[in-house]
Amino acid sequence: MRLSSVTQQSNQSQFLDSLWAALPDLYLLLDQDGTIRDCHGPETMYLGRTPAQLLNRSVNALLPDPVTGQFRRAMDRSIRNNTLVTFEYNVPCGEGKTYYEARITPIPENRQLVCLVRDITELHEARERLESIAHCDPLTGLANRSLLDSLLERNIKTARRNHSRLAVMFIDLDRFKEINDTLGHAAGDDLLTQTATRLQNCLRESDVLARVGGDEFVALLDQIEVIDDASAVACKLMDAINQPFILGGVQVKLSCSIGISLYPDDARETSRLLDYADIAMYRAKESGRSDWRFYTADMTTAATEHRVLLEAFKQSFDNNSLTQVYQPQIDFSTGRIIGFEALARWHMPGRGPVQPREFISLAGQAGLMRRLDTWSVRTACAQLRNWQDTGGTSHRVSINLSCATLQQADFVQALASALDEYQLAAHQLEIEIRELTLLGQHPVARDNLRAVSELGIGIAIDDFGVGDTSLDYLRTLPITTLKLAASFMHNIPHDKEQAIIARTIIAMGRALGLKVVVKGIENESQANFIKQLGGVAGQGFYFSQPLPAEEIPGMTSRH
Repeated sequence: MRLSSVTQQSNQSQFLDSLWAALPDLYLLLDQDGTIRDCHGPETMYLGRTPAQLLNRSVNALLPDPVTGQFRRAMDRSIRNNTLVTFEYNVPCGEGKTYYEARITPIPENRQLVCLVRDITELHEARERLESIAHCDPLTGLANRSLLDSLLERNIKTARRNHSRLAVMFIDLDRFKEINDTLGHAAGDDLLTQTATRLQNCLRESDVLARVGGDEFVALLDQIEVIDDASAVACKLMDAINQPFILGGVQVKLSCSIGISLYPDDARETSRLLDYADIAMYRAKESGRSDWRFYTADMTTAATEHRVLLEAFKQSFDNNSLTQVYQPQIDFSTGRIIGFEALARWHMPGRGPVQPREFISLAGQAGLMRRLDTWSVRTACAQLRNWQDTGGTSHRVSINLSCATLQQADFVQALASALDEYQLAAHQLEIEIRELTLLGQHPVARDNLRAVSELGIGIAIDDFGVGDTSLDYLRTLPITTLKLAASFMHNIPHDKEQAIIARTIIAMGRALGLKVVVKGIENESQANFIKQLGGVAGQGFYFSQPLPAEEIPGMTSRH
């Protein structure tokens, strides 16, 4: 019996040794003064030392000098508050660094602490890539609109403090859509990348260049002494764009139109400076393109058209010129439809279709986003009810909602009332949101999202990868679906870097337990690339364009 007991203890010891060797983390048992009393983990975690070299020595023997103080403070805080303390540090490794996360937990009865050290280098690199995605245009690497707004605010403060002048240039490529439609998206993206390089080469290091739309760029020029300085830069930018481009062996000639606004001459606020530069750019286009214009107070054409559009849009809710179409989302693994995205469309009487970007911008400027969102929700619910009553589809419908709507205290009640009125199950609806960072700043919006989740309604992040989206929000908000922005698909699978980024985001979404929908799938090669990643849904013209409601039942019967 004694031999059997010894054998059993030996087997247990071997099992524990095997277990420690298999686990990826380093485990330390420490006295409160930092003396290492026990340690287990893979050899790579000891930073060139053996366990025997660490036992009964200070934890400082395992750490580089800059980290020891950080570690000591974490230990003291853990002991003082009797709580888990987590912190991150890095250690030089070759030409780079290895990043670690340390988690320290006190054992008060033994006057000791347990420390778990984990290698988070891959996670750190993924964070850096995503942070870059959040603030940079993925195609050109330039600042995106969100970062531009922050930089313009900063530059305005500097100009105000220095009593200096600042110029905002809105640059739009002429005839870009024709080239993009003729030569294809790949050529169009190549053109935008080359354009970004040429524009950047014309500016000083202190200037800022951002891409704010498909073929729209904004340049911020600080320390403008006289107005003619801005004119000289505009001429230089136009000359650079006028030089022939080579796209896939084809020579293409292009031009641009530039609008310029000045701080403090024209305005002192970020939004007005950008709006005025935009208005001036449209005046340059109206003058025959390939030109530049300074904003002046008598530029009333654009302002007048804006007012006409705004009044017409206000009436669209009552005259039935606002409609809704539905674009299917396809499960790659089965080829079946899993849901639809509801998309608003506006046919302005006397003018015809107005681009969604234009009328949604109008709604935001006029304070009509909540009304548009309410209309979208009720229209989608009514259509779902109609489909079900007539033997049509019962698939989930996703509805785009703004941050302004989600901040309303009665939003969740209105959503629940719509479900009750049309006798729909909560899982038949999903809401899509974009301004995730803005939501994080508003407690009411966060509470509303949690309440929406409790109702059983899905929550999707739309256009992930092109806005300010922090990983913290993915973890702390009740997100169910991550929708990868369509811009990531333009050069896939040929652009290896874009493909890696797409894979990274998709893998991250799945690791977080989220459904993943990839937008912008336009051809078979893109579809095949996404399909082989597994467990992903797709949306785009390759499957179907957005369809009128009456065509949906026929489509679902085929899928």
